[in-house]
Amino acid sequence: MSDPTNPRGCYLTFDAASQGTLFTHWSETKIEGALAFFAPRKTVPAFKFKQAGGRAELIREMSGGTGERIKRYYSGFCQFVKIAKSFNAVVVLYAYDVLPRVDLHLCTSAASDNVFHLVPDAPQDLAACVAVGCVPHPNPCFSATTMSQAYFVSVGHREGVALALS
Repeated sequence: MSDPTNPRGCYLTFDAASQGTLFTHWSETKIEGALAFFAPRKTVPAFKFKQAGGRAELIREMSGGTGERIKRYYSGFCQFVKIAKSFNAVVVLYAYDVLPRVDLHLCTSAASDNVFHLVPDAPQDLAACVAVGCVPHPNPCFSATTMSQAYFVSVGHREGVALALS
């Protein structure tokens, strides 16, 4: 497993600009106030760290906290995990209290016991993950321990946002 304590990697950050924007921020050093982090196992092109200071807009216009805007917020977390998966990464959700809290869940390819809650500050390997779901905290929709990928994504869309990772 790559070392999630090594600060080199990609961070999920928030800025109030453009009615609320989530960014990916590639950095050699820890980004204070980040919402999440992933430590890539694949080689990261050098330009990711240099271009625009390592920052790239992920999703914008998500402030307001209701309807489509809050779904955009949830989608940003799911997109971040999807990017992490593409780098065969270990992801860490950080504890935060400034923005609405979310529950992030992962579905793996295992036949049983394949639904996991991403616990803040606990590294999670994404190698076997096939889907990610993001819902408002607290939400019991992913309390079952076993779901098919299709059902997991369906439940995620009903309660928040979910994406297939494969």
